[in-house]
Amino acid sequence: MTTIRSFIAGLALGLPAAAFAQTPNLAASTYVGVQLGTGKVELNCRVNTPCSPVDTSYSVRAGYRFDASWAFEVKYTKIDADWGLFGSNYSAEFGGFGVGAAYSVPLSPSVGVVFRAGISSNELKLQPAVVPFSQNPGTITTRSIGPYAGLGASWQFARHWSVSLNADWTRADLRDAPTSAKQGATVRTLGAGIAFNF
Repeated sequence: MTTIRSFIAGLALGLPAAAFAQTPNLAASTYVGVQLGTGKVELNCRVNTPCSPVDTSYSVRAGYRFDASWAFEVKYTKIDADWGLFGSNYSAEFGGFGVGAAYSVPLSPSVGVVFRAGISSNELKLQPAVVPFSQNPGTITTRSIGPYAGLGASWQFARHWSVSLNADWTRADLRDAPTSAKQGATVRTLGAGIAFNF
C-alpha cells in the first residue's frame, strides 16, 4: 500500500512539472482551485441509529491543460465527520488523494462542462455508534485504492479567475470493527469552488 501511495504521489508531483517545463508557451495552462461543500460516506446503517450524516467537505485541486479539452489533475478531498456527543453518530471521516484526467466541453467562450476520472488513495476513519455508558472503541482506520469520477460546470469570469460547481464520487473500504472484513462504501461530495488560472 505504501508503494502504491508513493507512486501516486510521484505522478502528482512529477508529471505537471515535466509538462510545464516542455511547453512553457502555453497560456493559462496551469490552474489551482479550492472547493467547499458537503460530503457523505454511504454507510450500512442500523435502524433507529444516527448514521452517515451529510458533513462538511473541502477540496484542493490543481491541473495542467495539454490543450483546450484535456487536462491532468491532482486533488485532495476531506470530509469532516460529525461524530456527535461521545461518538453517538455512526459516521466516517474521509480523506482522499487522487490523480486523473479532466475533459472539458465548452458551452460558450467562458462556460464549460467538465468530466473527470482517475484513481484515488482513500482513507476512512470510522466511529462506530456507542451505546450510553459503554466503552468507546475509538476510531477504526482503513486505507484503500479506488476509482473516482466527477462532473462539473465552470465559468471563467476573468482572465485568470473561474468559479465552478462540482460533484465527485469514489469508492473506499472500511471496517466496522478492528478485526472485521472490509466492506465497500460510496463517498460523494458536492461543492462550489474558485480557481486561479496561470
